[in-house]
Amino acid sequence: MKTKYLFLFVVSLVVVFTGCVKDEIFEGPPVISNVAISPQNPGQGDAVKVSAKVVDLHGVETVTLYYKKSGDASFTSVVMTASGNTYSADIPAQSGGVTVTYYIHALNVIDKASTSPANAPTTTAAYTVGAALIVMNEIQARGVTGDPDWIEIYNGSDSPVNISGYKIYDSGGQSGSKPKMTFPTGTTIAAKGFFVVVVDDAATANPAGSNFGLSSGGEQIWLENASGYVIDTFTFGVTADATQTYGRKPDGSTTFVVFTQITKGSSNNNAATAK
Repeated sequence: MKTKYLFLFVVSLVVVFTGCVKDEIFEGPPVISNVAISPQNPGQGDAVKVSAKVVDLHGVETVTLYYKKSGDASFTSVVMTASGNTYSADIPAQSGGVTVTYYIHALNVIDKASTSPANAPTTTAAYTVGAALIVMNEIQARGVTGDPDWIEIYNGSDSPVNISGYKIYDSGGQSGSKPKMTFPTGTTIAAKGFFVVVVDDAATANPAGSNFGLSSGGEQIWLENASGYVIDTFTFGVTADATQTYGRKPDGSTTFVVFTQITKGSSNNNAATAK
């Protein structure tokens, strides 16, 4: 009889604990990642496809793209179409020099919502028609003594680009719990060139006045321009060892790979990749 009661007691504890775990872990909003546009540096006459990965344990109800061009008073909304966990929608072609700001809103079946960028529409992503392509091109998240974590920035245009006032940051900067790393006045990237910033060694090689470490377990990082618009975001996975980096191949493309040959400050195009 005592065994029976003990069994019932244990079962009740499991039920209560399971319910608490569900309440604590599984009641959050959708997770939005891998936001991208295509083409990456649209020209006049190019419609732009915005895509993102959206996942939720309860199920995604809707994913909506909000966008507006410079001068517009309000955002236009478009319901994004799903293909598996990837959602996409198009922004119509715009004239040269027009800046388009946009963000994504995801709602799950229990009415929990999230946005990308996280504090949208206060902060939005953006692109300018005909502007130079500036992206994060390679990332080392498992730095070692003497060679700490770094992020490589690539200029895909045929002219030098001044990135003074641009900011780069991880979740701490995105949430406001840490300052964003700001590139100082006079920071320029050559045409088809590379600029490497060390992100976790403020004492030696960090010109931007702030520092943050990249997680070898994977995380999301953001790059915004001097106007405060997010122009690139990159979500990377686990870095197995210090000989590996994450990046784009070819340079500036939308194809992300794991490199087994580090190409810090130079082209990724011929670098060896993990099988």
